[in-house]
Order: sequence, then structure tokens, then C-alpha cells
Amino acid sequence: MKRFSLGGVAILAHLTVPALAADLPSKPIHKAPPVAAAANWSGLYIGLNAGYGWGRDTDPAISFTDPAPGIGFADYFSVGGNRFPNLKPKGFIGGGQVGWDRQWSSLVAGVVADFQISDINNSATVLVPLNIPSTETLSQRLDFLGTVRARVGMAFNDWLLYGTGGFAYGHVKNSLNFVAPTVPILVTGSTSETRAGWAAGVGVNYAVANWVLGIEYLHYDLGRSSVTASTVVPALPASTLTATQRVDGDIVRGTLSYRFNSGPVVGRY
Repeated sequence: MKRFSLGGVAILAHLTVPALAADLPSKPIHKAPPVAAAANWSGLYIGLNAGYGWGRDTDPAISFTDPAPGIGFADYFSVGGNRFPNLKPKGFIGGGQVGWDRQWSSLVAGVVADFQISDINNSATVLVPLNIPSTETLSQRLDFLGTVRARVGMAFNDWLLYGTGGFAYGHVKNSLNFVAPTVPILVTGSTSETRAGWAAGVGVNYAVANWVLGIEYLHYDLGRSSVTASTVVPALPASTLTATQRVDGDIVRGTLSYRFNSGPVVGRY
């Protein structure tokens, strides 16, 4: 009887424990929150930009030709008559850009081309109060600016910090006027040309889905541009004036682009 009773208890315990365990409340399963996907900087993008530009001193170098000694600008300039103004062009600039990037882990490299309409300009007139008073005027205007640049940067998820540099070109207009009304003398001229140079800068981008917001600083240098003025009122026959001015400056602008992502990021795990 004793042996039978112990066996019965064992069987009862075997049947009861699973039943009790089934009645106990189960612990809730907590899933980890989904990890937001980092921005993919690879692919083609296109967008718009707008900002403000300002030039350094144009640092005009003035030269002249006279028909004969004692006739023309040599004597006038020798007593302080050369006071042509040093300009500082500035103004708004805006346009569009298109580019392509490739991302390797955190490294991003690519090329970008842009084109902007420009209102960067300045004009000034100086009164020269000598025995023959005169007014001397210079102007410079950058009508448009374009660049083709490489850019290399580091991506931090949705942020991209980069440096950039390459080829730049722009359309420059210059004018020069010298007026001595008491003689009378009028020497005037203008020029319009497309110049080539370089551009370099830095920027930061922030990605919101396929949209990319950015701020960029860019320095451009198109060398020096010349304008030659000839005598219109013939008190100084065959006399000419030439002004050679520097064409360079800085731009700070905002950018907005749409990126067409293509393929996975190489090296991202």
C-alpha cells in the first residue's frame, strides 16, 4: 500500500505542475524599436541655390598712351591726377546645381556643376580737384558665374561635411570714364568678356528623406579683367586709358536639392 501511495503522488504531481504553469500569466515580449536608416548619399541630385556675394578690392592698375610728350595724361598723373576708385563689388546671386556622389562607408566623393545669375557689382566716381578738375569713374559687374568642381566629405548619418574645388568661369563687364569739362576732355570705354579661373570652398548638407538642405561657402577667382577707354572729345587726340581690375570674391548661399539614390552604400554594415 505504501508503494502504491508514493506512485500515485508522483503521477498527481506530474499532472498538476504543467496545469499550474499554464495558469500563470506570461511575461510580455518587448521588441527593440526600429533603427532609423542613415541617409544614403550615393546618387544623382539636382537643385536650386541662392545667396550673397562680395568681392575683394578690385585694385585697379591704370595705364595710358599719349600722342606726344607734354600732351596727354603723363603730366596730369604726375601731379596726383590718377585717383581712379578701388571698387568692392557685392550683390545677390542665385541659380541651380546638378551633381553625382558615391559613398564608401563614411567617405563621400563626387562632382558638381552649377550656374548662377549674378548681381555682384559696384561703380564709383571720384572728383579730382586739380587746376584742371576732372571726374574719374570705374565700374565692374559679374553677370553670371558657373563652376565645375570635385567635392569630398564625411557623412555622419543624415549630415555631410565636405570640401570642394575646381574650375570656375564668369561673364564680367567693366567701364571707365575720364571727364575734364573745362578743357573739354572725355575719355570713355567699356568691355564685356567671359573669364575662366578657379573656385574652392566648404559646405554642410542635411538630408530629410531624398531632400538635401545645405549651406555653402565658395571663393572664386577669375584673374584680372581690362578695359580701355579712348578719347571722344578730341582735346587729347589718340590718348587712351586702360584699367585692369581684379575679379574675385566670396559667396555664402543656401542650397536645396533632390537626390535620386542609386544602390547600397559600399562598406556599410
